[in-house]
Amino acid sequence: MPCLAHAKHWLTLAAAPQTSQAAAEGVRHPGGRRRMAAAGHYAAVTTVYETAWCYQNNGDFQRWLLDRVQDALPETCKTLVDIGCGTANFSGVLQRESAIRVIGVEPSAEMAAKASEYGVQVEVQDALSWAAGASANGSNYDAIMLKEVRHHIDDPAKLYVNLAGALAPGGKILLLTRPDKSDGYPFPAKAHDRWAAGVEMPLQTHVKELEAAGLSVHVQEEKYKVQMDREEWIRLVRGRFWSHLSALSDNEINDGLKELNLPDQVEFDDCMIFVIATHGED
Repeated sequence: MPCLAHAKHWLTLAAAPQTSQAAAEGVRHPGGRRRMAAAGHYAAVTTVYETAWCYQNNGDFQRWLLDRVQDALPETCKTLVDIGCGTANFSGVLQRESAIRVIGVEPSAEMAAKASEYGVQVEVQDALSWAAGASANGSNYDAIMLKEVRHHIDDPAKLYVNLAGALAPGGKILLLTRPDKSDGYPFPAKAHDRWAAGVEMPLQTHVKELEAAGLSVHVQEEKYKVQMDREEWIRLVRGRFWSHLSALSDNEINDGLKELNLPDQVEFDDCMIFVIATHGED
């Protein structure tokens, strides 16, 4: 099981240069090849998905992250939309503990089917289509969460404008993501390359587009200390629990793991970045 430790500091992000980098998690663009590939990946890893430290039910990481999400939500939050909710194992616990009504949005039908086990109503739809409809319908949600989906957002300008239009006054968008580079994670070298290659837009671009949508943005970094047996880490990597690993062949993963020469106990910091964008602040 992972052990718990964390550190926090505030970041100031300048406007980003328009480079072609990317992120390491997931919202799918309607009709595109990336959306279909992402949905296929998550359908294939449904069984291994909830065994990773970062998705385990009732695990230390889930408790750690739930506390931080609850602290970041509006004080009177009654409704939350979880974009790219997966199996809703995280937002389902949030709904149960806080009495917040959660609506899930998830393009993978296989993932969404499991969400009912956690009592979350899920719309099987991509983020852009859902956001456009919610904005057009005059929705007023207290919070919209995009947890570990940044690398699947192809058009942040369009998405964030529509999400901002679906927020109640004082409402918040919570973008929970990981860094642009996977330095510090014990991945094979080619997996680090795939992580970076998957970042079409750096984090700073997302911050810029949230601000352009009329939101007040703060960025906060949190670190969680992960520790597990070597064989458990190898199992997760071979199972391709994160989508950037799906681009590697079995041989590339196995050869890369051998090159790492991992110790019996694998330790690293899992770095989570909280981008908190608030409607109605000066």
